[in-house]
Amino acid sequence: MRILIVDDEPLVRIGIKSSIDWQSYDMNIVGEAGDGEEAIQLMLERNPDLVLLDIKMPKKDGLEVLLEMKERGIDSKVIILSSFDDLETVKRAMKLGADDYFHKPNMNDQEILKVVSKIQKDLSIEQTEKEITYSHGSKPKEVLVKNLLLGKIDAVEQLHLKRNNISVVLFKVKNYKKILERYRDNKVDLLQNSILNLLTELLAKHKEVEFLQLEDNLFSLIFSNSEIKSKQGTYTFIYEKANNINQALKRFLNIETVYGISEPTDRLRDIKNAFQQAKHALGHGFYDANHPIFYFQKFEDVSANEQEETFIKIMKKELREENYEKFLNTLTAWEQFLQSKQKHGKDEVAKIYEGLLFMVEETYEYLGYSDKLEHIETFEELSVFYHQLFEAIFSVRGTNKNKGYSPIIKSILDYLEINYDKSISLKSLGEEFLVSPNYISRLFKKEVEKGLFDYLNEIRIQKAKSLLKDYKLKIYEIAERVGFKSQVHFAIVFQKYEGMSPKDFRKEKV
Repeated sequence: MRILIVDDEPLVRIGIKSSIDWQSYDMNIVGEAGDGEEAIQLMLERNPDLVLLDIKMPKKDGLEVLLEMKERGIDSKVIILSSFDDLETVKRAMKLGADDYFHKPNMNDQEILKVVSKIQKDLSIEQTEKEITYSHGSKPKEVLVKNLLLGKIDAVEQLHLKRNNISVVLFKVKNYKKILERYRDNKVDLLQNSILNLLTELLAKHKEVEFLQLEDNLFSLIFSNSEIKSKQGTYTFIYEKANNINQALKRFLNIETVYGISEPTDRLRDIKNAFQQAKHALGHGFYDANHPIFYFQKFEDVSANEQEETFIKIMKKELREENYEKFLNTLTAWEQFLQSKQKHGKDEVAKIYEGLLFMVEETYEYLGYSDKLEHIETFEELSVFYHQLFEAIFSVRGTNKNKGYSPIIKSILDYLEINYDKSISLKSLGEEFLVSPNYISRLFKKEVEKGLFDYLNEIRIQKAKSLLKDYKLKIYEIAERVGFKSQVHFAIVFQKYEGMSPKDFRKEKV
């Protein structure tokens, strides 16, 4: 894959070029540009498959470049490079055809490679589809359905669809990564084939439907209902179908699913829009984990955008002033605002959190939270996760504020505060911070005036005391959550620090 880098900051261009061994992934950097005009010229000369495009540049900014690409018929994929203040501009760029975006302050090689590899895979699929068309003269049904959703075709003659009451339904599996753990070696094909086979059986008697798998965890159904005349009748029919599929998947495969349903349309050219509506509706499941089926709802509130920008400006100001208590209160208010408006999906919300996080912890990559983030599926989980992260950082900063800890001990204290639930040893810390285990042990005891594992156990017990307030959690579950491998060891350590067992503590103190 041929890649063009466009950014007016030379250090950003150098960083992207040098951070990854591009050739080992069958990718090549074919050029770099420092402004929009130069970028257009290089696109015409070198025909890149992918353009990494900065939003703010001299001569022509990223939005102007996207517009000119459309006018000139340049069909390269585009990933936007943005700063934290560019939220509205990024939205406009996505509407103009950008495929994805990076948040520059916390862009790293793993994130770059993950997103770029997805683009590479998409390009490969598109090329395969072109080859199929050329060699066979007609496209497989899956390709036809996908192109119908993307607005590339407006014919249904080869599909089981009529031109009346067309609705798009998207669904995905909840807790997908955990579900995969049931299958040997995470055999994703077994799960996906089971879902598709069940759909085939459930929809066999319905003559006006097409379905396919769009991504690993995204399935699409297109229904037409030529015999139903009313809009309400169509909604009822689609709801019943989605509910039947939901119940069957739960009964036969023991998986829970969430659904997004578009408005019905009679125009084939509107199916692309219906697809986007279904995606938007599916996003409501991020905010509401208690219901499986969501309809698209039109949302146009200009004042909401202004309110959100105000929240973000206030939070940034409070972080700059190190007014952490006020920040956490504003953060909660912003989260309540998002919950009520349900404006953004998980990725957009996470990028806002990350931008705020970057302001207080520029080296937060080592904190090792990205693995946990991948398993989060709901807004409530995301909110709790980032609140705990901010509180942990603020706690360490407050504790360390007037103490002359060395940089490495400050980093280790931060690490323990965030990763107390992991298996931690002097050896693993040595590997993490590139110093000898003995050196860490001696320096920690000297500066903190207690042993490293005494300090770690104090953190774990404090976290456990908080969790013991939740009677839904069993003692062994709490032990695992705070980093103990066995309930017995947890009980011994708890007794040592609190003078009573976890069970007695729950009875007396909670």
